[in-house]
Amino acid sequence: MNWRAFPRRAFPYLIAAAGGFLIAYTAVFLFAFPAEVLPDDGILPNVVGKTFEDATVALKKEGFPAQQGESRFHKTIRANIVLQEDPPAGSRQKRGTNVVLALSAGQKTAEVPVTTNMSQQQARISIENTGLVLGGVTEQLSDAPRGLVIATSPPAGTKVELPGTVDIVLSKGPATVNMPDLYGRSVGEARSMVEQIGLRISGVSRDTSSLQPENTVIRQMPAAGQTISAGGAVSLTVSHFPAPPSIRIDTGTSAPPPLPLPLPVPE
Repeated sequence: MNWRAFPRRAFPYLIAAAGGFLIAYTAVFLFAFPAEVLPDDGILPNVVGKTFEDATVALKKEGFPAQQGESRFHKTIRANIVLQEDPPAGSRQKRGTNVVLALSAGQKTAEVPVTTNMSQQQARISIENTGLVLGGVTEQLSDAPRGLVIATSPPAGTKVELPGTVDIVLSKGPATVNMPDLYGRSVGEARSMVEQIGLRISGVSRDTSSLQPENTVIRQMPAAGQTISAGGAVSLTVSHFPAPPSIRIDTGTSAPPPLPLPLPVPE
């Protein structure tokens, strides 16, 4: 046996054995300690402007779970669109890091309140309490009492973008009304009753022959109980006592007027 040639013949086998050992060692090391060798970070993709669902898919694909954050009202960006991501896009992060996404809540809105059968002032307060503003005010014939809200535009329950306005329609009362009995009322009371049902006072005359208290209604036209069109005119006659004439009584205590001085006698 040639001992001198043995090392040359065994050398390839030694190289193969050493290589196999290194490969086996590396495989075992990677299996036992993968995080120490393999890279475990990545660049966050930009998902701003995407829907939350699309952003979640894009982040998951790169190994980053998405988490919904705060919602913010926005005038131009519709709801459910990503406004911001944290950590920011383009930064290098360890895979598995949660990415918090701030979403748009869309345009801020308010719901039109129910104002039916409210006065104009009550309706205005109710509307303004929602953040909306009272808009136009119109009137329309209705069986509802005069001056109460009978409709709104937009209707109650509608979502309106802020800032926004709500128009209201007030009742003018029915097309015809029954004339109330005004006899014995003061002029102020009679005027209030007439205007409340949609009529108007066209004139007030005075009668000095009545024994009723001053400014008391003693006659009316149309008469009580008659049917009159809404907006019709009503004339009244009220009692009036003219002031008594001023009479001066001489009690004798006043001084008589001075006598005229005698004229001088010519020489």
